[in-house]
Amino acid sequence: MKAIVVSAPHEWQLADVPQPVIRDYECLVKTKACGLCSSTDLKVIAGKIGGGPERYPFVLGHEGAGEVVEVGRQVRNYKVGDIVTDPTQRFDNGCKVRPNCGQFAEYAIVQDLAVMAELGITEKAFRANCSRRVPPGLAFEDAAMLLTFKETLSALRNFGFQPGMDVLVYGDGPVGLALVKLARLAGAGWLGAVGHWDERLARIATFGGADATVNAKTCDPVAALKNRKLDIVIDAVGSSAIIKQALGMLKSRGKVCVFGVLAKDDPGVNVRDLPNNTGLHLLQWPVGEHEVHDEVLEMVRSGRLDPKNWYSHVMPVAEFGAAVEKVRTREAFKVVVTF
Repeated sequence: MKAIVVSAPHEWQLADVPQPVIRDYECLVKTKACGLCSSTDLKVIAGKIGGGPERYPFVLGHEGAGEVVEVGRQVRNYKVGDIVTDPTQRFDNGCKVRPNCGQFAEYAIVQDLAVMAELGITEKAFRANCSRRVPPGLAFEDAAMLLTFKETLSALRNFGFQPGMDVLVYGDGPVGLALVKLARLAGAGWLGAVGHWDERLARIATFGGADATVNAKTCDPVAALKNRKLDIVIDAVGSSAIIKQALGMLKSRGKVCVFGVLAKDDPGVNVRDLPNNTGLHLLQWPVGEHEVHDEVLEMVRSGRLDPKNWYSHVMPVAEFGAAVEKVRTREAFKVVVTF
């Protein structure tokens, strides 16, 4: 099968890798769509992600959605035709390519964990507990956006967000938009966003409900916001420079919350820089995102979240290079890659 394989920093190709052969308690999933993450995926490709893959080659992608096309003979909790998000990957027969999350691939697997528990099988595929079903009728491109919603909603809760809090989000991409929108839906007080692109900030104001947006390319956010003090400032980019600036914008008992992934070469922050009675909360990898799956589905079903507002381009995997370039240059707000 075809997959996007990263073989070294800045080196990737659409390559042939073994198609997974399902076991009795597994399902084969035909990938239909996978979001291209402007933060993690691009940093992984560049070899700059802290704590990320060190051993090459590996298959890229963690925002996938697909359809179950085959089930093992002992599977009871999935059926052919089920739509699933976040399938996992496993390569057998001594394949030298690491599966990693592996969702930029034509096929993946879902494991029936309930059946495995009954059989006493404890060896799970990487992130096997992340796969979830979605209702029929949801477009695959829309389903690929669910992980962004789940990660950001769980992040707000991990950060201790409460209704009425004043919140500022650094980041004008899909994650920034999701954080703003979900904070608005959850009853934020004042809500703002900082970024570098006017058209992206306008999108956050329109679809996210931000009270104010600031282009940090053209003005100082602290001055533009007239020294407003905030309960929570979220760094959705992953930058110690943002963290340091945000520390000066906090109310007493406020905190800077880091959701973006810090690059390997980021200089970091000295804890002595934290103002008195403030906090720094690191969440570089999501925690509890799949616990809010049903809640996010209900938000989509009710129309409170419209996934189509989160992606601007849909491109076939054969044009992956062009997709990466559109994301890198910010020509695209978000690209969903199809198979």
